[in-house]
Amino acid sequence: MAIYKYILKRILIGLATVFGVLTIIFISIRLVPGDPAVIALGDLANPEDIARLRHAWGLDLPIHEQYIKFMSDVLLRGDFGLSIKNNQPTMLRVLNRLPYTITLAVMGTLIAIGIGIVLGVLAALKRNSIIDILVMVFVVLGFSVPVFYLGLVFIQFFSIQLKWFPVLGPNPNYGLLENLRRLILPSLAVAIGIGAVTARMTRSSLLEVLNMDYILTARAKGAPESRVVFKHALKNALIPVVTIVGLNFGALLGGTVLIEYVFGIPGLGSLLVEAVFERDYPQIQASVFVFSLMFISVNIVVDVLYHYLDPRIRLE
Repeated sequence: MAIYKYILKRILIGLATVFGVLTIIFISIRLVPGDPAVIALGDLANPEDIARLRHAWGLDLPIHEQYIKFMSDVLLRGDFGLSIKNNQPTMLRVLNRLPYTITLAVMGTLIAIGIGIVLGVLAALKRNSIIDILVMVFVVLGFSVPVFYLGLVFIQFFSIQLKWFPVLGPNPNYGLLENLRRLILPSLAVAIGIGAVTARMTRSSLLEVLNMDYILTARAKGAPESRVVFKHALKNALIPVVTIVGLNFGALLGGTVLIEYVFGIPGLGSLLVEAVFERDYPQIQASVFVFSLMFISVNIVVDVLYHYLDPRIRLE
């Protein structure tokens, strides 16, 4: 029962955090230079037309009145308003773009987990060998190379030269399998950095666990090395790895903007960037709300996985 109370507590704290983030975003975007009405009508627009459009959008109200109206609509009706750009419901635009970003983040994370854990275990078991050195070289490169540069390199090599994958990412005009195929390259690009972090953490954590007394005892009793490593050591070694993967997945949900632009993916990250350039306040607020909600949800799931991996960890 305690775990359910903990989850409920974290959800309530998370919701408060999300609305705190919304408040900061609401104020900060209005402090950034640029008038949505001027951007929509152009610099040469008539001042009367600009004033009329600002009134229609409620931008001529004092900022505290705008904030009260915005929060009232969100809390009472779950309404984030209409997009300034095309007068469509902002949350509908978010939900239309969200599947691309989630699919990219999930595929990238799964690839990163596979790469990171396999390389980390190999490096730990072959410590100070050529394999360990090669894995550490991969880790350094994964840390150092920007994700957008990796994307461009992959396009040049795999798409243009080898012609294995399309240059552009998924599109609503393609079917499911074709869109998944078009997500392989961008997913691999975003996976390299997370895979490097995961490999480094897996290696360090597994080396520490392998030197613990209960592992030495299992070996002294004649247990097979594979059983010692994969049944006894790896499960405990994965506890800090779960944190890294979880946090990186949450960050990846909001950090795929560059890759979405490089591969032309119509995801939520590109929608947010478009909204910022257009000063589309309602769209920015709706997009940030969804990003924050997903990030906090991932953190709650990670904490619960902690308890599953090691029941001795108390959730308070």
